[in-house]
Amino acid sequence: MAIADEIAARLTGEFLDDAGDRLARAQIALNKLANRPKEARPLLLDLAREIHNLKGTGKTFGFPTISLIADRFEDYLEANAEKTPFPIADLQRFADALSDIIERGRNPEADRATSILRGLPSVFDFDPEAISGQPGRALVITRARTLGHMLARELANCGYRTQTASDPFEAMRFAVAEKPDIVLSSAVLDGMSGIDLLRAIRSIRPTASLPTAVVTSFDAGHPELAGLPKEVSVIRLGKTLSDDLALVLTNAGEVSRA
Repeated sequence: MAIADEIAARLTGEFLDDAGDRLARAQIALNKLANRPKEARPLLLDLAREIHNLKGTGKTFGFPTISLIADRFEDYLEANAEKTPFPIADLQRFADALSDIIERGRNPEADRATSILRGLPSVFDFDPEAISGQPGRALVITRARTLGHMLARELANCGYRTQTASDPFEAMRFAVAEKPDIVLSSAVLDGMSGIDLLRAIRSIRPTASLPTAVVTSFDAGHPELAGLPKEVSVIRLGKTLSDDLALVLTNAGEVSRA
């Protein structure tokens, strides 16, 4: 084995050992949460700390799916921290997904990773009795967790399950693999602009026909919106957000039926 390969293998092994230890501590916190709900606050902090560390190291060591699951785990923890009774069973699904990858010792292939992510609990889900037909699937890309939660809640009210992402490159991969019913992106992201991301999605064959929209507080003509494709809708942050989103979803439904 070449020295570089040996170093990479050793680092991967050390990461998996560390990840296994962190997940074991997270599992202990989960078990205690189930049995001692009155002690929830310190246990939630312990759980959040371990999951946050997994999120930060997964991608670095060639396990981007661990980072994606941990990011979703954090979202779910934050959104449900005050919920009674606490959704232990849902949190266990996140922990089990992480455990499966760590035990296998390799990052899953794209199709398997997509299946795992789709099977995780959603922060906001729709009321099946309030909609007709099949639920929609939305991809929301934003670096602001609060905005992601707000959009996911609005989308749930319209019968959409939402996958959120903060990394535009991971979002691009997900869009190609999953082909959601609609893609919403903030104008400002880390790594590339939301405008560039939406242009990329519209420019390649697998995703060229996906309904897309940018979510922004910028006025028309702002430099940050330069290059926005004419096919990309605009959703304004503020009092018109719900109306703008409803119009975009209506148009997206018409496109999907065409």
